[in-house]
Amino acid sequence: MNKFIVIFLLFLNANLYSQAGSDFVIKTSKATLTLNDRNNISISDNKNLVHLELNVQDLWTITLVNKSNRRNELVLDNKSSFRTEKSHQKIKFYANEIKLVDIPTSVSAEFVIEVKNDAFYFYGNLSSSSEDWIIKSLEYPKLPNIKLGGNKSNIYWSDGLGLQFNSAVEFGESRTLDYPSRSATMPWYTINSDDIGIYVGAHDSTQHTTNITLSRIENTNDFETVINTPINEKEYIMPEFVVKLYEGSWHNAAQFYRSWYDENFEVANGPDWVINDTGWLLAILKQQNGNVMWPYRDIDKLCDIAERFNLTTIGLFGWAIGGHDRLYPNYLPDPLMGGERELKEAIKRAHARGIKIVIYANGKLIDTSTDYYKYRGIETIAFGADKKPRMSFYVKHNNLSPVIFTLACAGSELWRETMHDLALQAHSLGADGILYDQIGVYSPELCYSTYHDHKPGQSDSPFRLQMMREIREDLKARNPDFVVMTEASNNSVLREIDYTHGVGAGYAPSNNVFPDLYRYTFPELMATQRNPNPLLTKTDANFALLYGLKYEVEIRYTADVQYIIKGKTPNEDSYWNVNYPPDISKMQSMSMEESANYVHSLIEFKNTHGNFLKRGKFISDEGITIKGKDVIARGFTNDDELGVVVWNKNEIENRNFEIQVSGYKHKSSHHPSKQKVKKNSLLEPNSIRFLIFEKSN
Repeated sequence: MNKFIVIFLLFLNANLYSQAGSDFVIKTSKATLTLNDRNNISISDNKNLVHLELNVQDLWTITLVNKSNRRNELVLDNKSSFRTEKSHQKIKFYANEIKLVDIPTSVSAEFVIEVKNDAFYFYGNLSSSSEDWIIKSLEYPKLPNIKLGGNKSNIYWSDGLGLQFNSAVEFGESRTLDYPSRSATMPWYTINSDDIGIYVGAHDSTQHTTNITLSRIENTNDFETVINTPINEKEYIMPEFVVKLYEGSWHNAAQFYRSWYDENFEVANGPDWVINDTGWLLAILKQQNGNVMWPYRDIDKLCDIAERFNLTTIGLFGWAIGGHDRLYPNYLPDPLMGGERELKEAIKRAHARGIKIVIYANGKLIDTSTDYYKYRGIETIAFGADKKPRMSFYVKHNNLSPVIFTLACAGSELWRETMHDLALQAHSLGADGILYDQIGVYSPELCYSTYHDHKPGQSDSPFRLQMMREIREDLKARNPDFVVMTEASNNSVLREIDYTHGVGAGYAPSNNVFPDLYRYTFPELMATQRNPNPLLTKTDANFALLYGLKYEVEIRYTADVQYIIKGKTPNEDSYWNVNYPPDISKMQSMSMEESANYVHSLIEFKNTHGNFLKRGKFISDEGITIKGKDVIARGFTNDDELGVVVWNKNEIENRNFEIQVSGYKHKSSHHPSKQKVKKNSLLEPNSIRFLIFEKSN
């Protein structure tokens, strides 16, 4: 029998409450939505720079699934009568008891388009009459034709800290935000055409799994978009999906989303030491292949290195008996590295030097070679629809067999308890925090286990948040300064973490990265940059300062140790058996001493202007106008003053620049190597200047 049934809801016999030939109109201050008697919908801004067209029959798709078997698919067109009800600023589409040929079930649906908060809100509800057939997923709204009439279009995409594309061609064929994850940190995007923008987002107070796809229509500069929501329930109340047309820059879209977020959630506040932290030295003590690079007694040497860079935290990775990426979740202090007592003593010595210690745990992986997998795996692992465990593997060294992992599901109470126990262990060792790797990284895959707290076919994303909340509340009660970290961030886990280890788009310089998008929307974010190298180049260090990211230096392999301890410059042979080596060209471009000295001085400069650069609010380039080739500027507010970091990205040539800040007047200018400089004097290659402005009277 049919396993999947996709219902295309077609409005062929809609009963419209209007005269033939008449149009029904609802409006925001900047846009008009029109529904005509042929069930065509159009949305346009007042200048007609952004225009959407579709027929109501294309607005959504519902997918049903038979619970007994989920593999084969059959697509059926269902031609049913629908009733349309119109009132002031609202349109409702009713579909009652949609009958399916030869299938003993029916579906009822109500879809609503309403003007609220100066935007178009799409929401509604669904229900299935059968116990055997449930609603698998919903595509709604589907907007098949978004036309952009301006001279230039910019797409702002919530991947990592953010991406920016300057044209439809640059954007590519198609991209999807699989929210919440590192590649979908917020469930919205915006496109600006000249001075008009279109915002598309999910305003879901449950922060449910949502997939937002934007696709370029072939050989055009136009787009189509669809929001897909997995459901796997008999009944479903839709969250609000929002389309807003607005005037001005992308900042308005970010403010709109943040306003909604603040009505529903609160960003976690970390302890003061995180705000004042300069960044961390990430060290893998023992690698996946069993190579011990830093016994516990050598944490003292790591403190020496951290101090040379002016870093105030050390992250201990590969600190347990299995090394890095092996034997998870069995994190036991390693006798080969000195045992538990030596680890505790080394952490105490680091504290005596004013250095914090954070230790690593992985929040998603179970090594299949462990007894934990053998005896507790059935209770904890994530299963696919095929009843097989979801798998992953990491090959750090190409002369070794891969370590095979299954993915854990936070919907398992046992897994949440296991992760909680690791936090308690970190606390007992004297650590200042614990990092849960991949909790902020993985897209929320659907889990079909019958042993977990969710229903089969639902994601574990709500339980990830529950897990972090339970851990954080307990550990804060024991020590208010203890921090819970994740690798990567998204605005779901942002509610329950103190500090983020950066990973993904925007945490390092690269093409199309636009860290402003997430940093401007959530300026409270405390995050390290991502720098998988045992040094920081001037470019990477300047980038972190510009965007308010904490600094990072990573020591992961034996050749890294040789470079950072003995100053031995590596070549390709130095990493002959390593699959993910550092950037050798960066290590060959400058010595460790040169890097450490520059980073140390930049951190001192950041500390000097800490009221802006550590405790100020990041405002991106809002209100800031700068002219100059290769020169960019970003601002940080502090009461009635504004600090602006100006960076000449050119690595060879000096650059002129001019800067104006709306509503402010220039007060003073500063350079890391000088106390004060002239406001618009030449910027040296790859150099930073900091300008302070005060509000005009």
